Amino acid sequence: IENEDLIINTNDNFINDSTLIWIEEANIEIPEKFELMQNAYTIYPLTTLFMNPLEINFKYPKKESGIGIYYYDKKKKKWIYMDTHYNNGNYKTSILSNELFALIKESNPPKIKKMIPDINAKYRAEDINKIEFYIEDDLSGISNINNISLKIDDIPILFEYNLYQNKIFYNFQDWLTIGEHSLEIEVQDNVGNKTYKKGTFIIQ
Repeated sequence: IENEDLIINTNDNFINDSTLIWIEEANIEIPEKFELMQNAYTIYPLTTLFMNPLEINFKYPKKESGIGIYYYDKKKKKWIYMDTHYNNGNYKTSILSNELFALIKESNPPKIKKMIPDINAKYRAEDINKIEFYIEDDLSGISNINNISLKIDDIPILFEYNLYQNKIFYNFQDWLTIGEHSLEIEVQDNVGNKTYKKGTFIIQ
């Protein structure tokens, strides 16, 4: 099933009854800081739930950082990122229900906030027993711990990630030694936008 830029791949037995499926172009506003890469579409009927995932594809000539497929949650009034992959001129994802879908580009990198310890700061050893910071992303989010890396003194740290609080933390087993320590953080959102922070702090 195809409507200009959107293709629904056929999949036997994805519903349990004979059903008419159709696609309509949708008029929808996208926030100014994001870019609609193709027309938005609604797949009907909206009441249909699938027995098995169904693949949809947005045609696009090349892979670009920042692009993903989203559906619009009318109750929350927000776009929700869907796990998106690029292959042979198409961005694709799997769906379990009919929704309003769009191919959207967002170029804003994630934000790293409330860092403990912070770059260029000084602390007493007894005051620093953990690394902790929060991450924010405008649209696609950060759903995978593999999208985050953390090093202290050039040593990778096996940290914990609280997805609901967007919080990364690691508790030191021992106090840090007196002197200068390096801290390196890299965060990548679900569509490839990256933030990188590197610097030092001092234990005195």
